[in-house]
Amino acid sequence: METHWVNGVKKRLKKPRDSRVHQDVLVIKGDAKEFIEGYVNKVQEKEHFYFRPPVSPQQGYYHYGCDRGNRSAGKSNGEATKTWANSCKAYISFKVIMDAGVSGVIIRKMLQHTGHTDNCKEKNRIHPDLHSLVKIWLQQGFSTSEILIKTCNWAQQNGHMDKKDRRFYLTPNDIRLVKKNLRGVGGSDSLCVDHLVSMELRDNICFYQPLHDEQPFILVVQTPFQKQLLEENPHAMVFIDASYKGLTAYGYAFYALLLTNKTGRGVPFAYFILSKETTATLRLCLQKLQLSNPSFYPRSVMMDRDLRVLNAIKSVFPNAKPLLCWFHVLQAVNRWLVKTDGGHLTPEQRNVVIYAMASLKACLTEEEFLNVSAKICSEIDTFLGSPHVTTYLKTNWFTYAELWVNFGRKFYHCSSETNNKAERFFLTLKYQFLRGQANRRVDQLLLLLCGDIEKYYSYMDDLCEAGRLTLPTSAAHQAALLLFENGVGTDLDIEAGQCSVPSQSTNTAYKVNLLHFTCECTNFQMGNICKHLLLVKMEVGKRGIDIEKLRNNKALEIIRLNLYQQTEDEITIFSSDGAMSVVNRKTPTLCTCIANSFGERCVCIHVVHILKPQNITTDPKENAQVSEASHGNAPIQSMLSDLLEWSKSEVFENTPELYNTIQKAHKLAFGKFTSLSRKRKITPLHGYRKKIKKATLQRAVSENFKNKRRAQRM
Repeated sequence: METHWVNGVKKRLKKPRDSRVHQDVLVIKGDAKEFIEGYVNKVQEKEHFYFRPPVSPQQGYYHYGCDRGNRSAGKSNGEATKTWANSCKAYISFKVIMDAGVSGVIIRKMLQHTGHTDNCKEKNRIHPDLHSLVKIWLQQGFSTSEILIKTCNWAQQNGHMDKKDRRFYLTPNDIRLVKKNLRGVGGSDSLCVDHLVSMELRDNICFYQPLHDEQPFILVVQTPFQKQLLEENPHAMVFIDASYKGLTAYGYAFYALLLTNKTGRGVPFAYFILSKETTATLRLCLQKLQLSNPSFYPRSVMMDRDLRVLNAIKSVFPNAKPLLCWFHVLQAVNRWLVKTDGGHLTPEQRNVVIYAMASLKACLTEEEFLNVSAKICSEIDTFLGSPHVTTYLKTNWFTYAELWVNFGRKFYHCSSETNNKAERFFLTLKYQFLRGQANRRVDQLLLLLCGDIEKYYSYMDDLCEAGRLTLPTSAAHQAALLLFENGVGTDLDIEAGQCSVPSQSTNTAYKVNLLHFTCECTNFQMGNICKHLLLVKMEVGKRGIDIEKLRNNKALEIIRLNLYQQTEDEITIFSSDGAMSVVNRKTPTLCTCIANSFGERCVCIHVVHILKPQNITTDPKENAQVSEASHGNAPIQSMLSDLLEWSKSEVFENTPELYNTIQKAHKLAFGKFTSLSRKRKITPLHGYRKKIKKATLQRAVSENFKNKRRAQRM
């Protein structure tokens, strides 16, 4: 039956025009694709030639062209020992058919290879399995030499012994080429950045300004995952810091902006890359980031004392509260004290100054700070015998006291006193993702930020949602829950959202006001949520008291007494105790009051919505991207002269294609990044530790030698 079917199909086949083409018809039993792949593998093993992956222009048809069938386009002219593109016409094609209940395939093959022979193996394509392994080894951080040995072992384990065959035996240049293609690097770094910004990473760029003589290089990066993260936390506390070493070879400033997610981890939500670090460029970056995220308005920003960043934040987010990292404050003071300007103070003298700064940090009111600072300055002057240290402190730190002393932090700031979340991110980037090796190119940095780093933080969030990571519970929540379970809240006399909660350690009682979300205890005064507030909130929920209704009634009273003032941009609400809160009309869910900083829908927000309910939403504007065009290889001076004459003639026509081509050439000439560093490894933050370790090792060697000499004498 099958024989008659095969003969019948052969009779209907047309005679091929090329006499070198051989036709055959076979019956298929099982899966057609498995049969075709097995047939091709047998031909490759027999003929020692290889075919490219199949092309299927229509259903049921598969065409396998010779692996060296591409047309040569370089200087090799298709020579088999110089290129794998030899314009070979050899092929195998399969047409799957079903007729009379029988499945079969029509095979047409032309196996007479042209332009190369089976002896020209130096330019064969790398075997797909080996190519995949090389990519994996590169991503795991293995060196070129280590990968070379691994490829050799793999080829020998699979029975391939011909070292002329490039499919199985690679050269170091082959591995470097795979590495280059893996990272998407080729040619000028500035042109590669242009290509990535306009093509592959287009959805990850908020703003891009290419480098030019008259303008600095600016890049604002935000992936879709980061954009969603910021939408979920539009008024979060922002941690911002910059790094300059080990990320680019050009000395560019790399800024990371982070927030605290629901797992308590610091997660980056945007990056800035700048060739020139000024208040104007930082202001532009923040404006473009806010334009791309209309609801974004940070409540507070943790930073070091960089006046450029401070002025940019105040300009773009005037109601945001900047905070100085306490670690950076102490670090800056200590570094100044050990320098010549600070007087080369001894450790004992430095400790006195540092302890004085810690005492100032604990002040809960501005009046207390002024009194304590006057007393401490007098003591330091007497101890050192000179006012040069206190003059430095007054000039550089006391003027910014509100940014680092506790009286300026009487709102919820994630219990963070330092910028360690940003510092931890930079350590993760440099020593886990870059493995301590200095990154040189901006395009490689972009691919890393939008690739593995985004996947890492996204995966951590997925683990949290799956219940694999435990969410952090604060000590205040645990203490409040324990008090609530012990029935402490049943004795509270709650009236109009206010009550007094007795202390568990002293005979005092703390007044709690749920309307304004305040407490008189010391822990709350330092900007932390306390157990007394949480206890009253639990008890209010248990008794069924509607706190939002009470706040709405309070808002109506404020409006009736006219205790507010509104302008075109803001609404200011005045409290009976003299406090003042501001709500920006662009961000009607964000208020500067303490209650709102803890995530509460405060009285001020109720006032705004009663006066004029509004939901302001704007669509982020899309940035125009730069397209590319190719250029020829004619003599440059001749082409430039011809173009100049043509641009002055009457037949000159300005087209988009011409503009893009000239723009690319202009960037290639004037927009190149200038390398400032050739270091291969990231420079440690504290270089002196290496000297200490070396000195310790030398002492150990010396002691060991002395001990041996003593033992010999005995």
